[in-house]
Amino acid sequence: MMKEELVTYLENQTAFIDLHHLSEVFTAQKLAEIFAVKRNTISHYLNQLNEAGILVKINSRPVYYFHKEAFEKEFFLLRNNFYQSSEEILKEQPLFEQQKDLFSLLIGHDKSLSRAVEQIKTALYYPDNGLPTLITGESGTGKSFLVRLIHKYCLENELIKEDAPLITLNCAQYANNPELLTSNLFGHVKGAYTGADSDKIGAFEAADEGILFLDEVHRLNAEGQEKLFTYLDQGIIYPMGATNQPVKVKTRLFFATTEDLESSFLTTFMRRIPIQVTLPPINARSRNERLELVYSFLLSEVRKIKRPLKVSGQVLTLLTSSSFKGNIGELKNTVKVTVAKAFAEQKQAAEIKVTIYQLPEKLLLPATENLQTVIQKDTVITENTTITQLLEKNHPQQQRVIATFDRIITEFSKQQQLTACEEQLKQEVETLFDFLLFETDRQQKQEMLIYLTQYIRDTFKQMESAYQIKFNGNAVYAISYYLFQRGAGKWYPEDVAILGLIKELEQQVATKYAASYQYVKRLLELCQPKLDLEISEMDCILLTIYLNRADWQKELGIPRGIIVAHGYATASSIANVANRFLAKDIFASFDMPLDVTPQQIAEEILDYSENHDVSNGLVILVDMGSLKEIYQFFPKQITAPVVIMNNVTTPLAIAVGENLQKAAPLAEMIETAAQQTPLDWEIIYPAENKMKALITTCLTGIGTATHISQLLEKSLPASVELKIFPYEYDVLKEQKKNETIFSMYDVLGIIGTSDPEIADIPYLSLEELISGDENQLLSEWLSTCLTPLENATFNTNVIRNFSLEKVIDSVTILDTEKVMGEIEIFMRELEANSGVVISNAKKLALYVHVSCLIERLIRNIPIDTYAGYETLYQCQKPALVAIKNAFSVIENDYSVKIPDSEIAYIYDIVYQKVDNTPIDEDF
Repeated sequence: MMKEELVTYLENQTAFIDLHHLSEVFTAQKLAEIFAVKRNTISHYLNQLNEAGILVKINSRPVYYFHKEAFEKEFFLLRNNFYQSSEEILKEQPLFEQQKDLFSLLIGHDKSLSRAVEQIKTALYYPDNGLPTLITGESGTGKSFLVRLIHKYCLENELIKEDAPLITLNCAQYANNPELLTSNLFGHVKGAYTGADSDKIGAFEAADEGILFLDEVHRLNAEGQEKLFTYLDQGIIYPMGATNQPVKVKTRLFFATTEDLESSFLTTFMRRIPIQVTLPPINARSRNERLELVYSFLLSEVRKIKRPLKVSGQVLTLLTSSSFKGNIGELKNTVKVTVAKAFAEQKQAAEIKVTIYQLPEKLLLPATENLQTVIQKDTVITENTTITQLLEKNHPQQQRVIATFDRIITEFSKQQQLTACEEQLKQEVETLFDFLLFETDRQQKQEMLIYLTQYIRDTFKQMESAYQIKFNGNAVYAISYYLFQRGAGKWYPEDVAILGLIKELEQQVATKYAASYQYVKRLLELCQPKLDLEISEMDCILLTIYLNRADWQKELGIPRGIIVAHGYATASSIANVANRFLAKDIFASFDMPLDVTPQQIAEEILDYSENHDVSNGLVILVDMGSLKEIYQFFPKQITAPVVIMNNVTTPLAIAVGENLQKAAPLAEMIETAAQQTPLDWEIIYPAENKMKALITTCLTGIGTATHISQLLEKSLPASVELKIFPYEYDVLKEQKKNETIFSMYDVLGIIGTSDPEIADIPYLSLEELISGDENQLLSEWLSTCLTPLENATFNTNVIRNFSLEKVIDSVTILDTEKVMGEIEIFMRELEANSGVVISNAKKLALYVHVSCLIERLIRNIPIDTYAGYETLYQCQKPALVAIKNAFSVIENDYSVKIPDSEIAYIYDIVYQKVDNTPIDEDF
């Protein structure tokens, strides 16, 4: 008993061990004091545990003992159980480790559970005691384990006090006894009911400053769920018998359920739980994750039977690929029963062999037809084996990359001069890439590798065009294989001195191989957002050395070409046509708003020149005379000749491109191109044959307009040729039909939250579309480009996709039910305070607008300006104050503050057309 308590104590303490300053709690003397026994007794136990491989012994003065498995989970793997000093242990610390926190103990934390971990961290770090969280998942998916890990994480990151409790209450025990539930949750005072002889605190007070976990919360009936509302809303509880004496409690709430949320919980309850985490069933998790779970359970059994296990590859395959209705819990029991049977049959053996003959029969029945598909190898597991070691057998390439990192830095550290170790570093890199290229199994289907290779190939093409260079074809595969085998994690050294060495080596590599380093940096910059990579300095160093050895060459350079024009897509359209005609990407394009300044355009061009080779010259084709002056804003650092030509047209771009490819002198090239494209004109009145289009817009920005356009596109039959464009309201309001889109497309109508009032262009409000009142009008618009059958399909899809709930759900990430409830309260308050009656159409508009407004405020990106606010405030102060007061419930619930400009936009919606009819209709 004492030995088990000793192991548990040291396991907890080891998580906080500091090898540089060892605490006396790891000595026999201090442990004897803590457990109130003789020092000899403790020493005897400690040495036994060291011999069993459970504890590590440091034979210094004094002697120290710590828990091996706990140390390896928290820090790094150990080769031995016995050391002469802590310095000897520190020498085993790898230079590079994968960055991790306590949640990395979760198998699948960076894969199937990454979303769950992200949500939990969001809940934990939210100000003022975090957010209530509901964890859903089938039985056996690890909900209770996750909550225990959350408690440890909060302690480790000082989100709660070091003595903060974790209180668990299983609601199933009180499903049919609401009074007992109330007493156990909230406590009671003396005399609250018959038998209440003294005051008693409940689970909430017991969990004060800590975490309260309500398991199987679906077993609470409606009354039981409602009992939690007071705490969720106000942070207070009322003990039984003390209805006038509220108790302030500060606890983090976590719930767990296996049931369907819609059928098991009140809508009002779910509205109060903003974070809902779903744990996947075991069958939905990847094969590697299931294998890691199997390894973890086998390791646990090895430590119990204290014998090595030799597990056949077929057993590992069947355990990994079989279906378990009880999920992780059933898999764990299956492993336990299998090992127990093998142990019972081989009690005298030094090594226990686990074969398919010890597996439960149900695992064999569905697998008989796949007995020839074993991929796993036989594996020996001892008490000193770790999951990391077992998994490394499946990922030797990743370990090879990290080992190469280690050897490169070790070699550089000897003299800290690249010139002294250049050949050795090149050899290390060449050996690594030979291994990755020739020993990677290309036969196995690797979707990620295929994706990486295709993306790297496309990126190389882009860079070859930008820098006018040619990469060796092998480089695509080499870099793709490197990024694939390296993994997505960020590998980093903890030692500050090692970090300094890495930075010094990177600086020397960047100086020595300047061009290759520039290409690698650009390649990684382009790849990082698309491939979700955590790029490190070592990646830059290693890939630069490789690329410098690879065969790339500078092509014969020609001047670069840029087309700059005002409008929606003028420049890009001309560039696209010219490049296709010339069969080469000669021109880049910059589409500019009408109000852009020459300086802003110059900055765009300078940014382009930093990422493209313009040393052979730069030809800029512009559409207006004012742009010819942009050269004044170019810095003196640009030493290449710059040509600026006015009045760009597609024929002019093609002529310039043809002459650029001939590598003629700049003056001759420009003169020839100008002669080839004289101005020619003729008035022609052709029949219009423009493509049909719809425009979506929103008074407060492009975001909602974009979401409306997406819902409309989703409603259209796939075969229909109709464009839907989201557009800025202010641009439409000011430009009217002068805007480019009206010359490019036959605009059938505008759908939005406010009418930009463009002559001859019909308008349909979003609230009318949601209510369904004007769907016939939309069908009439589209009758020229849709068949009757397609129009009927579109109308059906619109009705389905443009329900109020779906529109709000598409424009915001917030809980739709909760948001709608808050807005409903806001509108009732506004009607009561101002005396105005809000029509159904206005209510629909407010539902959409205010839901977007709440999200903007939470994201801290409010609309800060409103033209003419001062005048509006002077004339309509009572109405603005009424809106502000009505909004207080939303400000309180979401901890936000609505600015005056946003109040003004709500005023516009409510009072543009005030409905003074009495309130006699339901909404």
